[in-house]
Amino acid sequence: MPRLMKTGIEGLDRVLCGGFLYHNSILLKGAPGCGKTTLGIQTVYNGATQFDEPGVIVLFEQFPQQLYRDLMSYNWDLDGLVKQNKLRVIFSEPSQVLSKDKMADPPLIAEIQNAVMEIGAKRILVDSVSHILNVAHDAHSARELLLRFINGLKTIGLTPLLTAEAENREGAIGLDEYLTDCVLLLSSEAAKDKTFHIRQINIRKTRGHDHVRGRHVFQLTNKGVEVYPRLPEKTTEDERAEGSGLTKVSSGIKGLDDILGGGYTRGTSTIIAGMPGTYKTTLGVQFLVKGAEPNEHGLFISFSEQPQFLARLMQEKGLPVAEKVKSGELDVWHFIPKEIYMEEVLYRLEAEFKKGRTTRLVVDAINEIERSIEDPGSYKDIMAAFLTLCSAYGVTSLFTQKMDKQSGAQPLADINYASMFDGIIFLGTIEIESSVHKVISVLKMRGGNYSSDLRELTCDAKGLSVKDKFVGLSGILSGNVKGQYKKNVEELFQPLYFIRDFIHMIADTPMEESQRAGILENLKSESNKLVDKLKTHFDVKK
Repeated sequence: MPRLMKTGIEGLDRVLCGGFLYHNSILLKGAPGCGKTTLGIQTVYNGATQFDEPGVIVLFEQFPQQLYRDLMSYNWDLDGLVKQNKLRVIFSEPSQVLSKDKMADPPLIAEIQNAVMEIGAKRILVDSVSHILNVAHDAHSARELLLRFINGLKTIGLTPLLTAEAENREGAIGLDEYLTDCVLLLSSEAAKDKTFHIRQINIRKTRGHDHVRGRHVFQLTNKGVEVYPRLPEKTTEDERAEGSGLTKVSSGIKGLDDILGGGYTRGTSTIIAGMPGTYKTTLGVQFLVKGAEPNEHGLFISFSEQPQFLARLMQEKGLPVAEKVKSGELDVWHFIPKEIYMEEVLYRLEAEFKKGRTTRLVVDAINEIERSIEDPGSYKDIMAAFLTLCSAYGVTSLFTQKMDKQSGAQPLADINYASMFDGIIFLGTIEIESSVHKVISVLKMRGGNYSSDLRELTCDAKGLSVKDKFVGLSGILSGNVKGQYKKNVEELFQPLYFIRDFIHMIADTPMEESQRAGILENLKSESNKLVDKLKTHFDVKK
């Protein structure tokens, strides 16, 4: 495999499967303000500072001094590189690409060649070739002029990076794209709500090596261009099995572990869905805090609660989030929807997983992820990328989802992406005997035996607890409960059992009058107890 020229931009090198081919001509094309010049200069700058490959920058519009000033915002000291003979900046007229003598090199090529000989340059940025095309008389001469210029740079031994302005006509392919070996199309469009710009790179072609297809989000930071590659949407079953196995990890809640047959299966992803106030976030945090005890590092990604508020809220429930964060056993990331690209979150998440320490993840909540995505058609792609990452690295993950409605006894119909997750846990609110209760039910769980019992979920100063299952009740999932608690029914029936036994004893057993009188007295006592229980239970005053 040929050696590739790294750009020094980690995400872009990944998209390019390692970098550009040396001596290939590379076209960076887009509308004004999309970042093409910054990307080109960054590639030349990184070559000089990271890979010992001096470079040349050719400008047709901007003076070198202005360029030095503007790029100091990225802490790129181009003037310093010039003084160290690692960079040459040439300001020229587009007409300098024309040659009066066909047997001689154009003046600009000669000037570039001198710079290469002085510093041993390997990379060059020309900003922009649109000016070169403008000096040609017609399309034929423009093609010949640009091709001769590009080949001249290659002959000197340079890898040319060329910027160009996008055509006004949508979908149009310019002459420059046909004549270059690699084409990167850069775009910058305002989001629908105008809160920020969405910048994307699409690699139209690469000659001689592969690249990752699709559009890749990037942004301009204080360090320059950062590219967030599209992540794969699938992983094979072999990868899943190798990364996880069928071992169990505790949920942090004993009653829930019992329902799950010992806990979640390692490496699986579970959605925790429920109406507001049903302890979705608490269930996730308790999972992470419990994991920190056997030295399983956890990560909580919040798109709603601020870390400080989350820590105070959980402290009241006996979950020491702040303490775990301080000790390094737990990390909390907080992002504001509409101010973050999901591709960036995924890119950072993969970097975290590669460290090999994080084994548990909670994402709160899916609804906020959707708010951060401009194109609704990308929702499933982003969720698939999250789940693929967790599966590939054997990370056990929980994703919360706020349900806006609950339609009848089929809550799966109201849970987004249900088919994509290994497990689904439903949390709901119900009314029993004029009192609101929380209910939990496992609707789906791959990788082990689980119970689909409906249980009551409570929360106190020690965290969440899952109580005994509901028996004798119906309509729980629909919120229209009928019947009574099993324990209450048993309490009501207990005196009846005594009365029944006493009646059988009187009817079937020979006894003296004094014994019969004692039993009748007991019957009277048990009857009174039953009447009192019924009055209390049904709130009867008489």
